[in-house]
Amino acid sequence: MDQMVLLTQQWLNKTYGDKPGFGSVITDGNTGWDTINGLIRALQIELGITATANNFGAGTTRKFNQRYPHGVKQQSDSDKSQSNVYSIIQGALWCKGYSTGNDITQNFYGGTGNAIKELKNDMGIGGDSTVTIDVMKALLSMQQFVLLKRYGGIDVIRIIQQ
Repeated sequence: MDQMVLLTQQWLNKTYGDKPGFGSVITDGNTGWDTINGLIRALQIELGITATANNFGAGTTRKFNQRYPHGVKQQSDSDKSQSNVYSIIQGALWCKGYSTGNDITQNFYGGTGNAIKELKNDMGIGGDSTVTIDVMKALLSMQQFVLLKRYGGIDVIRIIQQ
């Protein structure tokens, strides 16, 4: 059980549990399709999609690109605006095994930015902290880019995969 995954699951249910098309996610602290699909549905709700689905399809891609044509950017320290999309990114990072250095917030500051850079390096693409459509799709999937031993990850297999 991962405490930050549990907090993500609780946040999803608290924030979206009463929204049409969301339903709920299991709160067991384990990353799995139920949590990832909950994050996808949450993003769809934030993008204004009313007919949510458990996949990141063409409609979600189109709406994401319309809202964030240059990706989701890290905030400056002086920018105090908040967005649930930032929280979705943070929850997805925790589910992938990356620490944002903080609980789930509605901000995208340095801790989240550093986690995105680390993820992108592990993906082999490097770059800044911008969450592009491809990075968002990777975040909201069961693809793993770091070895998660608590879920049965094996060092030798990871080395071969790399």
